[in-house]
Amino acid sequence: MKLITLEGVSFNYGSQLSAVLLDINLTIGVGQCHCVSGPTGSGKSSLLNLLAGVLNRPHEGEIWRFPKLMTGLVTQDPQKQLLRKTVGAEISFALEAFGIPAEQILSKVQLALRRAGLYLRLDTQLNTLSVGQTYRLMIAAQLACEPHLLLLDEPWAQLDDHGVSELLVVLGNLLQEGMALVLVEHNSLAFAGIIQHYWQLGAGKLSEGIYTVSEAAQIETPTWRDQAKFEHIGKVLINAESFEFGFDGCPVLFTCPQGFKLKAGEIVTLVGENGSGKTGLLKGLAGVLNLKQRLPIKVLGRRPKLGVYGADLGLLIQRPSRQLFEISVLAEMQFSLTRFKLPKERAAQMLEELGLSDLAELPPYKLSHGQQHLIALASLACLQPKVLLLDDPLAGMDKHYYDKAWYLLQYLSSQGCAILLSSHRCITHSAVSRQLSLHNGLLAEGVIE
Repeated sequence: MKLITLEGVSFNYGSQLSAVLLDINLTIGVGQCHCVSGPTGSGKSSLLNLLAGVLNRPHEGEIWRFPKLMTGLVTQDPQKQLLRKTVGAEISFALEAFGIPAEQILSKVQLALRRAGLYLRLDTQLNTLSVGQTYRLMIAAQLACEPHLLLLDEPWAQLDDHGVSELLVVLGNLLQEGMALVLVEHNSLAFAGIIQHYWQLGAGKLSEGIYTVSEAAQIETPTWRDQAKFEHIGKVLINAESFEFGFDGCPVLFTCPQGFKLKAGEIVTLVGENGSGKTGLLKGLAGVLNLKQRLPIKVLGRRPKLGVYGADLGLLIQRPSRQLFEISVLAEMQFSLTRFKLPKERAAQMLEELGLSDLAELPPYKLSHGQQHLIALASLACLQPKVLLLDDPLAGMDKHYYDKAWYLLQYLSSQGCAILLSSHRCITHSAVSRQLSLHNGLLAEGVIE
């Protein structure tokens, strides 16, 4: 049975802009799993929004929907979808809006959490969840409403490997129950066991495709120097002695018994599962966490404190949209240059060097998630910082953008910048000097089994 059909559908965001979707034909039936892949910025998320019925601009062509079709959508930035303060309240929100009797809501909320493979107290504060945990929470929130069609945008990029394995079991069960799925995914190979129909989106056209390999399949890019020897590594810029880390009023999240150091010119990866504390550590190093606990850490010879480092320290958070606020990409990249009295022409030069000059006049909010990540990274790179802290910066990037990001990182490293880069998974790239692992409450050097 058909749930939704698109016939000759075209869509764009403005009459002066080229079409994002062009003459799209797609039919989705009960129990089917479709996967859409394509370059960063090709319009995959726009297609999901169109299927969900949340785009407010008109489109050309016909869209037929099964009567009373219920769809659930989880976006690349699930925190944009949050409405309440606790896990239980968030999942129950839509149930309350649909008038579900109060005595039925609790059991539906608990069932939705179990179906999403998420085991949290209902009074858990949402601001304590990692991005990966939030993504699974939003899946649970959609499942509570029992949709006919579930739309997931880049789940692999948001989840660690354990989370992906659990999600595969969940999605497999949903398909057996007759729910239809559409995944937008660079790494469709991770979901090959459940995908029945592959699609490739490019230049606005949707065509039948094949499964694709992970965007983060460690594609090597030309190195600036002989990275294998790491000859440029210099003095210690981050020095952390033995410490315990936890948020105020909460149990210790992890311990670091040996401490760690980060030297000029190093690219060090910080690898850990969703919710292990990677983001907290990076924010702590940048001085943006107002913790009562005084950590025995010095960054650039000073204890971390907001605003004391100027252009010498850059922090890229997991949600790049929270760091982009100017009216155009070029203005965005010039903002901090102007603030720190650095040459504004660096911005245009950076865009040209990355082959992104065509994005210069676009508003940042119109960029894809992967494009926003790269522009936010490039804005920091323009400052030529001494320390760069990056929270999962490669999410949502295809091979082309992935290479551009590594081009930037290797350039900064060759100039003596110390880079700490977090990820759910090990990154085996020649430019990486060392790995810090955060696993089972322990932060230590190397790979922890």
